[in-house]
Amino acid sequence: MSNSADSPGTGSSPEPARRFRPVRILTAAVFALAGLIFFTSFDTAKGTNIRTDASLLKLSDLIHERSRENGELDETNGALRKDIEALAERDDGSTKAEDDKLTALEKRAGTQKLEGEGLTVTLNDAPPDATAKLPGYPEPQPDYLVIHQQDLQAVVNALWQGGAKGIKVMDQRLISTSAVRCVGNTLILQGRVYSP
Repeated sequence: MSNSADSPGTGSSPEPARRFRPVRILTAAVFALAGLIFFTSFDTAKGTNIRTDASLLKLSDLIHERSRENGELDETNGALRKDIEALAERDDGSTKAEDDKLTALEKRAGTQKLEGEGLTVTLNDAPPDATAKLPGYPEPQPDYLVIHQQDLQAVVNALWQGGAKGIKVMDQRLISTSAVRCVGNTLILQGRVYSP
């Protein structure tokens, strides 16, 4: 018995030729790229740990150095502002309308000193041995025991909503461009870092 596909004269077509499949080439390219990445990583590390604690310490030192520099620049800025205010007290030839406009802009920018009654709000982390006070609640997780960005932001928003004319966090007055941000357990405010 012979196979009809083997006989050329029976009118049946021969076995189809292998078709070109781009998936095979793509698979080979992915494996080649992965191999190149592994080799590059091995060659860069040369058998050592690339991510060391020393590099993290360098980053921490850099952050503290930048924070210190920002503090010095703030002090310099304050001294220059006093010089400008002293010079501005002289008659500069501006009109009353211009002076009123400048006063309004200074007020909105938060550069004018404020006087009046004040309120101090202190936020503290919970003690490490804190327990749930209400029955049925689980024991607090460590993350629940510390002040977070949303907690500080909620207090700031409540003060604004309550009619505060100005708010000072740590040693800086909040202005329209201020952002209260926390990274981990540190506060970053206008380029300065405040540790807990």
